[in-house]
Amino acid sequence: MTRPEDGTRVFMLASTLVTGGAENVVESLALGLPRLGYVPEVLCLHAPGRTGERLMAAGVQVKHGLLVAKYDPFSAVRISRLFSGHSDGILLSLDHHDAIAVGIGAARLAGLRRRVLSVHSTGLWERGSSFTRLDRFFLRGFERVVALADMHRDHLVEKERIEPGKISVINNGVDIDRFSPADDATGAAVREELGIGGGRFAVSIVAALRPEKNHEMFLYTAAVLKERQGERFVFLITGSGTEEKRLKELSSRLGLGDSVRFLGDREDVDMILKGSDALVLCSFPVVETFPLAVLEAMATGIPVISTGVGSVPEIIEDGVDGMIIESGDVEGLVAAIEALEGDDERAAVIGARARVKAEDRYSVRGMVDSYARLFEEMKGQDEISEKR
Repeated sequence: MTRPEDGTRVFMLASTLVTGGAENVVESLALGLPRLGYVPEVLCLHAPGRTGERLMAAGVQVKHGLLVAKYDPFSAVRISRLFSGHSDGILLSLDHHDAIAVGIGAARLAGLRRRVLSVHSTGLWERGSSFTRLDRFFLRGFERVVALADMHRDHLVEKERIEPGKISVINNGVDIDRFSPADDATGAAVREELGIGGGRFAVSIVAALRPEKNHEMFLYTAAVLKERQGERFVFLITGSGTEEKRLKELSSRLGLGDSVRFLGDREDVDMILKGSDALVLCSFPVVETFPLAVLEAMATGIPVISTGVGSVPEIIEDGVDGMIIESGDVEGLVAAIEALEGDDERAAVIGARARVKAEDRYSVRGMVDSYARLFEEMKGQDEISEKR
């Protein structure tokens, strides 16, 4: 029987691992690949970040601080030594600019042929492309590129000019055991902890406080509903970021008071969702690719109301297992929230259907299995090439 330490190495390379969708995927792979015979090693060019720290606490091998300066000419040589003795290993790089360049340089020096780039963006805020000219030079060194959805694959082909034959589509996945429907006692306990009084309809948004997430729309919606229906609704904002001060000031100017709660970064997002009646994603139609928050809410069995950004139209069937609105349409969001609050049966049916879809299509186990199949396919292609 193969011992875990004898399995194929998967070197997962990132700039740093803060809190986010791509970082969650790295965490899931690092924890899930060992059951399939792979040995994950996480490499962070800078600080490990919160996700990297969690992985270290879980016993995953994480090396960090590998870049000693912003422009470190010896970084590729230094990292190539970590690949030494594992020429059959796999480089799985996130689409972080420095990781792309350093990863390819190190892999070439070490003779590591199996190189995969996992892309998690659909353009960058205020810039059309996800990649710089320098990135594009190094992109050619990756054997395979992972897209998160069919829409994302099309974007990478049409806008980023990546060869279609290199691209594999692997959907993000979530822990459907952790993100599961709450029983009455759990939901009540979470709401009590958050100070949500009985009868109030709790609407959550889980997203970094950055401009593209359009939290302003969330707050203006809260203001309309407060004016119309008083304290019937409470709005929970989970996340932190550069927009935090400005958003809190806007909330104050709108007189939202206790109707809006800024919860900051939370390790217990699953519990926040168990205490919520609906999740909103109101991002602008840029940047979003395959939002994990949507999957987490679906797995929890609560209705999702989202703008039709990124791959959301592939994830949600409007009116069946979620609701899709136009970007920037405050009245549309107000109407969707009122419709759910006013029809418990409809909300329950949408949430139940969403849970079934999450179980069937978007489990973290299924995602890990898909990456493993990709790795096996690459190994098989290498063996065929060697025989020729």
